[in-house]
Amino acid sequence: MKNVGNEPLPNLYDQLEVEADRYVPLDRSYIMFGGDDPHAHLLPFERIYEEGVDANYPYVDNSTRFKILNWLYYFQSRTLIKFLNYFRYGFRMKGKKNITGNKELLKNGAMTVCNHVFRWDMCGVFDACGWRQLRFPIFRGQMAGRDRQRMVSMGGVPIPEKLSDLRKFNAAFDYYHEHGFWLHFFAEESRWNFYTPIRPFKKGAFIYAVKYNLPIIPMAYSYRQRKGILKWFGNEACVTLNVGQPILINPDLKDNRAACIDDLRRRTHEAMVALAGIKSNPWQYNQTEK
Repeated sequence: MKNVGNEPLPNLYDQLEVEADRYVPLDRSYIMFGGDDPHAHLLPFERIYEEGVDANYPYVDNSTRFKILNWLYYFQSRTLIKFLNYFRYGFRMKGKKNITGNKELLKNGAMTVCNHVFRWDMCGVFDACGWRQLRFPIFRGQMAGRDRQRMVSMGGVPIPEKLSDLRKFNAAFDYYHEHGFWLHFFAEESRWNFYTPIRPFKKGAFIYAVKYNLPIIPMAYSYRQRKGILKWFGNEACVTLNVGQPILINPDLKDNRAACIDDLRRRTHEAMVALAGIKSNPWQYNQTEK
């Protein structure tokens, strides 16, 4: 396994084995990966606003203001940020034909699932999906940060704190599915920058996939060593988004909802491990939620 620097590998990295052509980035931030909670929110966070997510929050916002901001931010992500992504992170994509070549299969909607590993990873997902509009859950705490407006305007829906507000949250996803939006989930829940293993998945994404009978398009970022002119634009590893074949609900399990959800979660995790070029992954798909 290739790695950067002379620091010892984190404990879970000792169990990681990747394909010979894959690069495993390590820097001094690796120390944050030594814990036993794979869903922990580890990135430093600057609180600027009040969260503002309460019973009155517009989980479906059809206002003119939102529509304008949605178009502006989405256009920016599909043009300017897409261009910058190729230089700042050396972004590349493999397997987009698994989306463009399955138009009939995906005509009634789809769900994308990806590992959450760098600041602009969602823009890479947008790139893979073309000009389709996506809606995706976001961590409620991010609503107090500087990226609040951008994330909401690009399609982020904050996860409510109170169980009583979940009805509106769920109703919003019913609305978005019925109106042709694709759904996206970072099933690992939190972002761990340039982390190589695929972490365990929360099962929420797969509950929605079964509810709406959606094909799941697995995506996984892998890494490359920064070389040549790209060294001028940053120090982190370069990223490659690997897009897999759509995963369908097992028709033999449709009468057993719990088994169907678990089967989708397992197969999606296995597909993403393979897409990332990982031969031995230290996390099980349901390690924290069996």
